[in-house]
Amino acid sequence: MTLTTRCAAQGFPARRLGAVTSLRARDARAPILRLPGTRANGENSSARRASILRARASAVPNDTTPAVASTKSGVSAKDTDEEYDVVVIGSGIGGLSAASLLARYGYSVKLFESHYLAGGCCHMFDHRDKDGGLWRFEVGPSIWEGLDRPTGNPLRMVFDALDETMPVRTYDGISMWTPEGHWRFQLGDDDAPGGFCDLLREKATDPELAIKEWKALKGRLEPLYDALDACPLTALRQDAGLLLSTVIAIPFYLTHPKVMLDIPYILDSFHKLSRQYVTEPFLTQWIDMLAFFSGYPAEGTMGATMIYSIPGFHRPGASLCAPTGGTQAVVDKLVGALDKFGGSMELKKHVDEIIVEDGEATGVVLRGGRIVRAKHAVVSNATIWDTVPLLPDRDELTSQGLPNAADWKEDMAEIPALGSIMHLFLGIDATGLPDLDPSHLAVMDWSRPLGDPQNVVTIFVPTVLDPEVAPPGKHIVHVYTAGSEPFDLWEGKDRNSQEYKDYKRERAKILWDTIERIIPDIKQRVEVEIYASPLTHQRFLRRHRGTYGPALPAGGKLFGVLPLPEVPQPGVLSPIPKLVRCGDSVFPGVGVPAVAASGAIAAATLAPLPKHLGLMWDVARKQGEFWKENPGWLDSYADGEHKPFHPRGQHPVGGAERMRPEEHFQAPKGKVKASGEVGKGGKKVVSEEPVSR
Repeated sequence: MTLTTRCAAQGFPARRLGAVTSLRARDARAPILRLPGTRANGENSSARRASILRARASAVPNDTTPAVASTKSGVSAKDTDEEYDVVVIGSGIGGLSAASLLARYGYSVKLFESHYLAGGCCHMFDHRDKDGGLWRFEVGPSIWEGLDRPTGNPLRMVFDALDETMPVRTYDGISMWTPEGHWRFQLGDDDAPGGFCDLLREKATDPELAIKEWKALKGRLEPLYDALDACPLTALRQDAGLLLSTVIAIPFYLTHPKVMLDIPYILDSFHKLSRQYVTEPFLTQWIDMLAFFSGYPAEGTMGATMIYSIPGFHRPGASLCAPTGGTQAVVDKLVGALDKFGGSMELKKHVDEIIVEDGEATGVVLRGGRIVRAKHAVVSNATIWDTVPLLPDRDELTSQGLPNAADWKEDMAEIPALGSIMHLFLGIDATGLPDLDPSHLAVMDWSRPLGDPQNVVTIFVPTVLDPEVAPPGKHIVHVYTAGSEPFDLWEGKDRNSQEYKDYKRERAKILWDTIERIIPDIKQRVEVEIYASPLTHQRFLRRHRGTYGPALPAGGKLFGVLPLPEVPQPGVLSPIPKLVRCGDSVFPGVGVPAVAASGAIAAATLAPLPKHLGLMWDVARKQGEFWKENPGWLDSYADGEHKPFHPRGQHPVGGAERMRPEEHFQAPKGKVKASGEVGKGGKKVVSEEPVSR
C-alpha cells in the first residue's frame, strides 16, 4: 500500500505529504484537526493588518514602485521596519537553542516571544502568599538527566557549545505508585544494593527470568547506545553537509561493522526490538512506563529514545537532576547566551504572519503591523498547528511557484495531536515530613493503555532538592497528567464561569487522590492551591489545544513500501525556502533533549559547514577538558560530594522506599490547619494562576 493510499484509508486527504512520513493517530481519541483562518474572537487579522499597511503606504512617495505583493496583508519589499539575519518565533527550549547557537555562529538574531515570560513549556511563575512568601511554580518538565557532566544529552551539548554551565542537584531514583503498591526505581548499577536487579527479585512474577531477559536486552542495546554516542544529534544537519558533519562516527562504525545492520532499530518502534528479549510481565510494564514520556508505550516510541535511556539510566554513576533555581534557570542561561553572542529577544511580541515573498520566507509581521525582515531565514519554534496559520493561503503560495508548500501546509494542519495536561500546583507546610523522593509516577491500571485519560499521574517536589524556590520550611508539589487530558472536554467552557471552576476541581480529583497516597494529610498542610486546565495550558503556553505534542508513532515502512522504518516527525526544513522549524513537532520529537536537538539541528542546517564543524570541535574539546579537570567525578557518585540525593527518611531498616505513608507522613501535633483553597493575598479562593497573569 502506498503512503497516499494508506493515508486515504485512514481518513486523511490524498495529497502529497512532503516531509510527513507518517500520519497515523495513536487511536480514535486522537482527532484530526483543521485550523480556522480567523482568530478565536472572529476578527479577520489579515484585514486589520491590511488597513495598517495601507495607511503606511499612503506615506510612501508616488514614485516608489512597490515589489510584488506576496502576503495576506500585501507586504512588499519596501515595507521594512528593521532587518536581521535570522528571525526566530517562540522562546521554548528549541527556539532558544536555535537562536543562541545561530548568534554563536555569528548571525544577527532577533527572537520574538508572545508571552511576557520566556521559556515556553519550561517557564515558571511566581506566587505571593498572604504573608508575602514567594513560591516559584514550574509548569513544564520535571524529570531531567545528563546536565551535570558531559553526556549525549543534546541540551548539555548546547550548553557546552555556548560555553555555559548549568548547576543542578542530582538524585538517584523515582518513587512508583502502581496497582502493586509503592516501589522505587533506583538508577545506576543494576547489581548495587537497592538496584534494578533487587527490584526485579521483589516485584517480577519470575525474578530469575526477568533478570536474565533484562541483562540480555541491555547487552543488546549497549552497542547501539555507543553508536548514538559516536554520532550525537547535535552533529546532524538537514543538507548535504550531513555527510561531513557525521564523519566523526566513521571510526566507531569501522570497528563495529555489525552495528550498521542495527541502524533501522534506531528509527523503528522500540517494541520490535524489546519483544525479542522481554516476556516477563513486570519488566514489560516497566519498559512501557519508561517509554511513555514520548507519548507512547514501547510500541510507537522511536528506538533512539529507549536506546539512550535504558543503558544510560542503568550505568554506574547514573542519576536524575533538577536545575538549581528551577526550570527557569535553564531558560535564563539560554537567554543570557543569546545576549552574550549579540542576539536579542523581545517579550510580549506576537507574530501575526510569516512573510513569503518571491518564493521564500523573508520576515514576519507583528501584531500591530511592525515588519521585521530576515535576510537568511525565519525559524519557527511554534507548534506546526500554530505555524501554518501564519503562512499565506493556497492561492498565494501557488502563485509564487510553491504548490508543494500549499499541500504541505494543509497536511501539516491535519497532523493528529496528543492530549493536554491537567495541573495542580500546591504549596504546603513541610513540618515533620521525612525525606521524600523528588519525583513520583503513579499508574492507576496496567490493563488500560498508559495514554488513557487520567491513567498516569506525575508528581514533582522540587523543594526536596532546591528549597530556595519556596518559603523556608515549605514544599512545592506539582501534580499533573502528562499528555492524556482530552481537550474536547474543555473546549467552549467560559474560563470566568463557576461551571469552569467546578469542573477543574472535578477533573483534579485524580490528582488529589494520587498525592494523598504519598502525603495522606496534605489537605491539612495546604497553603497555596492553584489549578490549571488544558485551557490554561493553551492560553499561557501558546500550545494549540494545549497539546503535549504531535501524535505520530514510530514504525511502519519508508514510503509505505520499503523495508526500512519511517521517521514519524518532519524535519526542520520546509517546502518554503528560508522557512525552518524546530520544537516538538519536528524530529526528534517531544521532550527537552529532543527539542534542544531540533534547535541545534536547525541552527547547524543554516550555518556554513565549516562553522558547524568548528563548533563540534569546540564541544569535544570542552568535554575533554571537563574530564581532565575532574578525573574522579564518577567515583564521587558512589560516595563523595557528587553523590546523588537518596531519601533516608526515618525508617530504622532502610530509606524512604521502605516507608509506609500512613505511618510516617502525618502532620505533627499542633500543625493541622483548615483545608486549603488559599489564593493570592490569603483569600479563600482557588485561582487558575496568579492574578498578575
